[in-house]
Amino acid sequence: MKKIIFSALAAAGVSLIAVSAFAHGDRGGKRFDQLDQNNDGEITASEIAAAEARMEERREDRQERRAEQRAKMLAEADKDNSGSVSREEMQAYRAARRAERNPDKNGDGIVSEVEFLDKARERFDRMDKNGDGVLSDDELRKGKRHGKRRGRG
Repeated sequence: MKKIIFSALAAAGVSLIAVSAFAHGDRGGKRFDQLDQNNDGEITASEIAAAEARMEERREDRQERRAEQRAKMLAEADKDNSGSVSREEMQAYRAARRAERNPDKNGDGIVSEVEFLDKARERFDRMDKNGDGVLSDDELRKGKRHGKRRGRG
């Protein structure tokens, strides 16, 4: 049932993208181009179906990544290896994660320029997946999505 509902919503969403492509000029041009896989200047039902399949695949990939992230988090938080996480273990895990993100490395309550720039370099290095010292459009896009999704950078 959920799959049927999702498929219907995905079809409606892709259809809205196609209509939006026509209605929004240049902004819609990019959406149109994404749907028009054979670049013939027209969108067919098979191209919409292919877009729906890509959306479904991305959704499944996201679910898989989230499951892996949850398993990793639970393994890290479960300090006594009991197979479950107590309230105390979760609180300790979250405090440790906050400390990792805090740019105030010396704990003086002030973020110096050096501490700020060190944290910015760490983020840059995380985003620069191929290590070339330059952030490509794809790396920037993925970094922005990551930051938005988690509410931090």
